[in-house]
Amino acid sequence: MPTRIFISHAAADEALASALVDCILAAMVVNDSDLRCTSVPGHKLPVGSDFTATLLEDIDESSVVVGLITKNAISSSWVLFELGATWGSKKNLKPIVTDEVELNKLPGPLSGRHVARLSNKGDLNQFLEEISEVVGAKRRPAAKGLKPIDDLLSAHAAHVKDASGTASKGTIETKSKEPTFSGMPFSELMTVLGNERVTVPGKLSSAKEDQEMSVFEILIENATAFSDGLQSNRGRDTAAGFLYREVALRLLPYGLMQFDKLPAAQAKYFKRLIVSPEGHKFLLHCKRVVAERKK
Repeated sequence: MPTRIFISHAAADEALASALVDCILAAMVVNDSDLRCTSVPGHKLPVGSDFTATLLEDIDESSVVVGLITKNAISSSWVLFELGATWGSKKNLKPIVTDEVELNKLPGPLSGRHVARLSNKGDLNQFLEEISEVVGAKRRPAAKGLKPIDDLLSAHAAHVKDASGTASKGTIETKSKEPTFSGMPFSELMTVLGNERVTVPGKLSSAKEDQEMSVFEILIENATAFSDGLQSNRGRDTAAGFLYREVALRLLPYGLMQFDKLPAAQAKYFKRLIVSPEGHKFLLHCKRVVAERKK
């Protein structure tokens, strides 16, 4: 069954994410399987599933993506990965922000968006009402949702207190610097590559039907082919020819691909595009983000 509500969050915010899940389930009639929250029991990924592929599929199929935005989330490459994929897929994104986060510090995919404050009961009620409308879920009686909302407010207060307490103990607060590739921050590049959509002919994929995919998705799924190199003389009706013309050429302006230097005898007949050093760094960072999420 497709995921209807996807909660993007940092693993360090498990307690807050769990309270948010309880609040959503108490506010509207949805099944446990309708909601994906990878840190909360009952809503985690299936055992043995391909981590990245399943999450991208969940985001793509979801009706709404909830961004639980804390300082931990802003410092998490994986959350930026998910938010970038959400933005690129043009999915309905509902950011809900803790009081520890300054709105002018929100990352690229959230910049300029109206957000709900997790400490404001009015914002929470509006947030829950909008979520139920988007997924087409019936609201439960208001009385049933009162305690879960209060519990979420308490969890938020404890989260903020813990964060400020850690800082007051003399711990140097560090915010992981978002890596850049060819001068573009990771989240911004994710957004751009997610926005670039390509129609993949069914005859060139296992789907058997034409499907629209983002340039980022195609790059990740065919990373080996891009790394091995793609030649311009491959037929348009072949997978290699499609990847060269419709994807690799699109990646050139972002510095993720480059033309290979060929011997004169070969260069006379074709050109070859390969992943650039910056492109390899980008792919490695994506793998690192996935590995960190699995811990």
